[in-house]
Amino acid sequence: MDAITEYNRLVAEKPDAAREQWEWLQAAFVRAGVTFGGAPMRSFLRPHLVSRPAWNMLRDAGRRLMQLAVRAARVAFGGDARRLCEYLGTPEAQARWVRLDPGEPDVVLSRLDAFVTPAGPRFIEVNSDAPAGFGYGDRMAELFGELPVFREFAARVPVGYLPSGGRLVEAVLGVWRERRGSEAPSVAIVDWDDVKTRADQEILRGAFEARGVRCVLADPRQMELREGRLHGPSGPVDLVYRRSVLAELVEREDEVADFLHAYRDGLALCVNSFRCHLSEDKAFLALLTDEAFPDLLGEDERAFVRCVVPWTRRLEERRTLVDGRPIDLLPYVLEHRTRLVLKPAHGYGGRSVFVGEETSQQAWEQAVRSGIGTPWTVQERVPIPEETFPVFDAGALAFESLKVNTNPFYVAGDEVGAVTRASRSQVINVSAGGGSVPTFVVG
Repeated sequence: MDAITEYNRLVAEKPDAAREQWEWLQAAFVRAGVTFGGAPMRSFLRPHLVSRPAWNMLRDAGRRLMQLAVRAARVAFGGDARRLCEYLGTPEAQARWVRLDPGEPDVVLSRLDAFVTPAGPRFIEVNSDAPAGFGYGDRMAELFGELPVFREFAARVPVGYLPSGGRLVEAVLGVWRERRGSEAPSVAIVDWDDVKTRADQEILRGAFEARGVRCVLADPRQMELREGRLHGPSGPVDLVYRRSVLAELVEREDEVADFLHAYRDGLALCVNSFRCHLSEDKAFLALLTDEAFPDLLGEDERAFVRCVVPWTRRLEERRTLVDGRPIDLLPYVLEHRTRLVLKPAHGYGGRSVFVGEETSQQAWEQAVRSGIGTPWTVQERVPIPEETFPVFDAGALAFESLKVNTNPFYVAGDEVGAVTRASRSQVINVSAGGGSVPTFVVG
């Protein structure tokens, strides 16, 4: 893309200035709270640049996919959430909370994992169970906008950023107004006090407060029920913006009993509700793309899903279709390692993902055998886009081709932005050592 070439050219023109700007950016990340686990967020000197046509396709397809998935989760198996949990292999400790229905919307906030390809976007995962990065993306974009090299680039190339934090606040408060009334709620952003993304939550707390809403950060272990209301360390809580993932909450259920009971009894409104877990489960993409569920989507919807979601199946012994051709699934998976990816249906953070192309045949066969009878999925491997980024190795400027994963946000269907992760590895995740940059739209 010409914009990428131009940006990299401007960086290469003045390597000493580029190094100074890189050092400034790292220090600015710390000052501005763009930190992960207390350290500056791993990043690069160039933001991700997406052309306007590619962005429009990514935005529109992501929004439609989210809305289809949420609707399908409501109607699958005749609307029986218990049967859907059984299909997904949701552990019972989580399923008993997922089955509770506090009322729609099930998903207000989400983050999709996508590859922007010449043929259009391909979505490999959906993250609705406490998605992170909204605050990071906005704050990183502000800091990149102060870089001299970015300013010089923006003077030559039309480029813009779509903020997400303000829309997130309005979407969360919008659920409150619809369900509970117009009086301003007391908001708590709830997550463990030692979580690595706490700085992202601090940024969003500021976004709530900028709109005149009382907002605190609270550890779920600190929350108590008193006289029929949920309380945090600073007082009553009406509205929970949940950032603690369900799997970790149920692992420590005794420690967070009051918080979970407040959810169960509707004593505080929770965004997202635990039902978001249904449509974000990795095995849910198997349900959307599986010919065994022909009535779940309309014909044009199935065609759309085939275009934007790679072939995905639960890992099990069965007959199924690949490109319209009948196959025995397990022999196919064993024989076509380099075309596939194995991942746990309920994992996150890039953990235990086996990319067939990077896995030995012996390790692949062992993973397949271990995954049978457990909630694992197998997915068609999508060729990962690569782009050249300026990097600094021992202080020296170099340009390196990195694999790129674009993550558009979903905020109640509003127009919001994205962050992008880049890595040398095919498992692209900040927790797994990748770097994050803001996403700007060119044109």
